[in-house]
Amino acid sequence: MVELNSKKLIDDAVLCFAIGEDLEAKEILLSVLNHEPRNVDALRAISEVCLSLQELKLAESFCRRALTVDPDDLTSVVSLARILVKNGDKEGAEEASSKARILGWKEELASDSE
Repeated sequence: MVELNSKKLIDDAVLCFAIGEDLEAKEILLSVLNHEPRNVDALRAISEVCLSLQELKLAESFCRRALTVDPDDLTSVVSLARILVKNGDKEGAEEASSKARILGWKEELASDSE
């Protein structure tokens, strides 16, 4: 069995996304998630790719999966707020934004105490 180098594949997908090859990035990330369905980095990345592709339902689905794995992932919470804004869900976006602010403060306080 060939071992999947998910970190390298995710990095490759992020590079593809950065140069505008969204469909290639999505394909790479789907292959990672096929082997590691709870990989938060891949879930975060594919959520952003789907948002860029205007696949809002998929973007939200992947983002919520990332939050199922790590409910306090600040990046995913911010992404969810952005997705919900695009979906026209003002109340949901405000709720996610509020949670993001709280998580940001917690991270700031934790880094200040180190």
